[in-house]
Amino acid sequence: MNRLCALALSAAALGCAAAPRDHGAPTAPCPAPRLIASSLIVGDGARDRGFPGGVSLVDVDNDGDLDLMATGGYSTVGARPVYRANTLYLNDGAGGFTHAADPEFSVADNANSGSTWADIDGDGDLDAFIGVQHGRPDVFLRNLGGARFARESLGEATTTRGSNFAASWVDMDGDGDLDLMSGGPTLELGAPLHVFRNDASVFTRVTGLAIENGPTANAGAILWADYDNDGDQDLFVANSDILRASNMTPGDIEAPQYYRNDGNWSFVRTQGQGFDDRAYASVGAARGDIDGDGDFDLYLGHSGYGGANPRDRIFINDGAGRFALDTRFEGHAHRDAQGFGAQFVDLDLDGDLDLLTTVWNEAPRLFINDGAGAFTYAEGALFGARAAPYTGVAAGDLDRDGDIDVALGSWGETADGDYVTILRNDSERCGASVRIALRTRAGAPDPIGARVTLVSRGRAGERRQLREASGQSSFRSQNGDEFLFGLPHGERAMRAEVRWPDGRAQIITRLAANRVNVVIERPARASAM
Repeated sequence: MNRLCALALSAAALGCAAAPRDHGAPTAPCPAPRLIASSLIVGDGARDRGFPGGVSLVDVDNDGDLDLMATGGYSTVGARPVYRANTLYLNDGAGGFTHAADPEFSVADNANSGSTWADIDGDGDLDAFIGVQHGRPDVFLRNLGGARFARESLGEATTTRGSNFAASWVDMDGDGDLDLMSGGPTLELGAPLHVFRNDASVFTRVTGLAIENGPTANAGAILWADYDNDGDQDLFVANSDILRASNMTPGDIEAPQYYRNDGNWSFVRTQGQGFDDRAYASVGAARGDIDGDGDFDLYLGHSGYGGANPRDRIFINDGAGRFALDTRFEGHAHRDAQGFGAQFVDLDLDGDLDLLTTVWNEAPRLFINDGAGAFTYAEGALFGARAAPYTGVAAGDLDRDGDIDVALGSWGETADGDYVTILRNDSERCGASVRIALRTRAGAPDPIGARVTLVSRGRAGERRQLREASGQSSFRSQNGDEFLFGLPHGERAMRAEVRWPDGRAQIITRLAANRVNVVIERPARASAM
């Protein structure tokens, strides 16, 4: 079990861990990562059936490890859908899972989609909001502690009907509480995204905003982050062109969009972005700082509906929220299949982000970062992974061994029982891990919108690695362990620059490698009278 080191927050005492040691210069090139695939089967597996396109890795019981939520979805018998219950798997601390006993996870009354988790009521544990399809209201589950949940009303957020693939908690207006977005009816008729403002825990729908993304668009992933580095949350939306491709009236928006947050509920649909073309229509997306320049770049999974060159793409951020096609990346070509899930993750702990992608009814693919943001396909790195209708992808350290594992949701029942597939990380490590666990004053982990930059130094100079916690990390999925960094051999961790969701900054100068470094949120300073 990892030793927790709670870092003091005063200027005089920034930490309790010993200063990290220099690991020496690397002795050999870093080998390609190795992931071992296996189906997640608990007990007899009888209840682990369904269409869990959405997966989330979250610590629901506050015991320090990542539990797994798979949304149930639906199958079709004749002309009527058969709904499946959501499944919550509780982690035993070493990556073994059991079914949660709460009866809420035996209810099969909705076409459930992706889930998003955050501490909404300030009691220190994570609550869930679940997007629902088929013109039904979404669902809110309040965490009562001890892996017990209650389905409750959340105002208009749980009465507004839609066909929602995506959901994400996010502080849109910078007032210190989490607002909510749901929507993304890809594969159903187009509709706007739903925006709900949080006012003292009353959620009210807000309309007339640019971020509703048009009245007939078909959004897939909705990824909030501070893309232009100005301190507030901007929105990236992956839009598909499925209506046109299905010989229906085209949607009003058929390409990905970036909406800049100008504050006070003012959002601007930016123009001239490199991906603002139907040629880049997409469903899946992921974000990460692939080149270490301090901003978030974007990966787009092609929607698979034809085009002259239907490949997955990467777009590079200039730091101010302007994106240009990365011509170095030769993504996978798939003309007739959707590119759904993706994650940028440092699988080999070498200090840069690799890329794992999924395409419908194909095996997952892994691309290795050369350290400057150029990727090479790592054929054979995924041992035992087979083709399946993978959609959701969530990353986190499932077995608490200090590296990142991956969970895949399969949007369809298969003969092999691939309800959820686990990719265990068996890579040769090219460095140590530095896990920074942010905790709110109430005890909730890694609050949404928090940002951490790890600064390390080696013989080649300074390295900066950027992460930010979010309510949706990819299509219908949410990551755990957002702030697990790789520290390459020969480098020292100099400091972690923490920016809390309210904008307050902390500098942590003493960090333990291969340990969990817990940083507790400081109370706000009292204003002068």
